[in-house]
Amino acid sequence: MTEVTRENYYSPDLQWEYMGSTQFKEFQECEAAALAHLKGEYKPPTTTALLVGGYIDAHFAGEMDEYRREHPEIFKRDGTLKADYAHADKIIARMESDRLYSLLMSGKKQVICVGMINGVWFKIRIDSLLDGDICQTIVNEFPEAAEALGMCDGAIVDQKAMKDFAPVWSEEEHRKVNFVEAWGYDIQGAIYQEVEGNMLPFILAPGTKEDSPDLNALYIPDDDLAAKLAEVEDKAPRYHAIKQGRIAPIPCGKCAYCRATKKLTGIIDYKSLE
Repeated sequence: MTEVTRENYYSPDLQWEYMGSTQFKEFQECEAAALAHLKGEYKPPTTTALLVGGYIDAHFAGEMDEYRREHPEIFKRDGTLKADYAHADKIIARMESDRLYSLLMSGKKQVICVGMINGVWFKIRIDSLLDGDICQTIVNEFPEAAEALGMCDGAIVDQKAMKDFAPVWSEEEHRKVNFVEAWGYDIQGAIYQEVEGNMLPFILAPGTKEDSPDLNALYIPDDDLAAKLAEVEDKAPRYHAIKQGRIAPIPCGKCAYCRATKKLTGIIDYKSLE
């Protein structure tokens, strides 16, 4: 397997060699779209929301200069930041003004790990990998963090920037669900914990893009992560086989890719649309 570095982490070749949490979730949503994305036949739309999230990620990763060079579209003609990204600077300032949030983001940055899950190679990139000393400092200053960090030698912290913390409608479950489940952050945590290999707690450090940004510090219990890991172990071999061309992907029939590539094969009763 190719060695994974910061420079090649997102390269097309490594996307074929390794699976990651984002790619796994893409396959969960639509196997056909995920494979087309890998082949370069389909590019998911880049939204302002994604670019703002990337901007905030780049700050905490120490990669802001590179991000600004790669995304000139975030600037106005006079060279100043567009409003959404100027607001992102305010979100970053809000995050950094909070003592607990800052401690969570004070670990080793952008730690790359690789590991195998049920015969499939995965790669991960940890936003902030805390050691035992930082965890103890957090518990000493914030006793309510002891349930998450009280007995650990470190922790995996993933930073998120999102619209808000409200529940999200799930088409699959026909109800609103917690945003952690809706966006698959529990699946990401299961993959990160397994690949990192030391069964460290998985902590989310989300902040919102609201006019007055909100912050949170959340942990996902190990039992929940274990249940999601079983799901990853079950599905990853199939997705790997699709990437290898050994089995055909199943289109979801609903996503943007499926709508764009849909071919009519007949005339149906309008009531079947229900």
